[in-house]
Amino acid sequence: MKPFFLLLLTSYACFSQVGIGTNTPNSSSLLEISSTDKTFVPPRMTNAQMLAIPNPLIASIVYNTTFNSLYIYNSLGWKSMLETDNPNLICKKSGGSLMVSNNTYYNFPLNSTHIQSQNASTYEIISNGKIRIKENGIYMVGAQLSVNNMPSGTKAYSIAVFKNETLIGLLNKNESIQSSTDYWGTSGMMTFRFAIGDEIEIKYLVNNNQSLSLVFAAFSFVKIN
Repeated sequence: MKPFFLLLLTSYACFSQVGIGTNTPNSSSLLEISSTDKTFVPPRMTNAQMLAIPNPLIASIVYNTTFNSLYIYNSLGWKSMLETDNPNLICKKSGGSLMVSNNTYYNFPLNSTHIQSQNASTYEIISNGKIRIKENGIYMVGAQLSVNNMPSGTKAYSIAVFKNETLIGLLNKNESIQSSTDYWGTSGMMTFRFAIGDEIEIKYLVNNNQSLSLVFAAFSFVKIN
């Protein structure tokens, strides 16, 4: 009976604390790895494989081979350990023309060729004004638009945010009232909660029956939580 009792005690000790490369793991360690010539290697996988993991536990760690970074899973989703600032996306351009017609929304004429700053693990630009979100969280979204030949009269306008083809917010909505053809511009900003896989579109509406000469167009995303 004594040998069996001792075996139980030994098994309990092994499951309470585990040492790899050491016979004396620290009393505060559940698992302690000690080595001077070998490394600890977490699971290695592509970004797609990482995102496909079903119900990962909080504090799960993998090495993402797509973005060459360790990732840890928290309450907001997978987070790169390389990130030191809030992940952002900034696109802008100057010049060109702006398509407009009455009561019609158009996507901002900005795509991957207009990137000024991008965190590729958080955002993917799909097409003009269309972005796919790669991390759960709260995002601040801003946009700016200006032309140099807004016609005289009263023209309704707005800048809108669509999520998965549904309107979720207006960054700005008003009327342009001009006595002659002249410069016009507008901007706006709002905060939204987005999830992995959400497709976001930044769109504008200007009630006018002819194209306008674009001075400047820009949009930005900043993940704040």
